[in-house]
Amino acid sequence: MKKVIYSVTKLGKVENTKITGVGYITDEDLITAGYSQRTNKPYIRIYDCVKDCRPVSGTDDEFRGSYYEIVEYKGRDIEVNYMIWFKLAK
Repeated sequence: MKKVIYSVTKLGKVENTKITGVGYITDEDLITAGYSQRTNKPYIRIYDCVKDCRPVSGTDDEFRGSYYEIVEYKGRDIEVNYMIWFKLAK
């Protein structure tokens, strides 16, 4: 695993939600940790997005891409879109 600085923006119809922090990448996944705003409990989130991220032009340690997942909401499936950015930590 490699340590990274990341930014994940969840794209919505009304507003975009952005989280940033320090996480880790494997060959396939971005692994982040945080605290729930409602319950204040820690959680770990895994995004299967590294294969979809491409190098930012002019750099060799920054990557950017988009990622989506299908989740069930109120009995129907919806698509949730994310914009992912990460930089390898030194």
